Amino acid sequence: MDKRQLRDRLTASLSRLYEGEAFACLAEFLQGEICALYHLSQSCGAGMNPSTLSEKLRVSRSRITATLSALRRKGFVTLKGSEDDRRRVWVTLTPEGAEFLRRKQQKVEEYFDRLVEGLGEANVMDLIRLIDLSTQIVGA
Repeated sequence: MDKRQLRDRLTASLSRLYEGEAFACLAEFLQGEICALYHLSQSCGAGMNPSTLSEKLRVSRSRITATLSALRRKGFVTLKGSEDDRRRVWVTLTPEGAEFLRRKQQKVEEYFDRLVEGLGEANVMDLIRLIDLSTQIVGA
């Protein structure tokens, strides 16, 4: 098989993987509202300001403002103004937001448990090795 054919098969295979429900669930943790909830959950209840969150998610301040507004409407976060500086806002995860995130994480873990079970340890280790090598090659 020539390089073009290999590239096309690899692209098609990765596309099928990406289009599956398991990776759609995982992708939610890499961008958008669930990614914001995940980062807030990592603050151990301390919360963070929107600018820090926008840096972690690599999105603009206007995008994080829209995301946080949507999460607030859903009852997943609280936004509280600083008593010292009214321009500063502090964002924290609500118990409802934490529970929503926990259910999403559980669903992703179930998909990957199935994948690990189906592939077996040796194939999973090979897959991890190849993914790690791929990220080194493309500089991800």
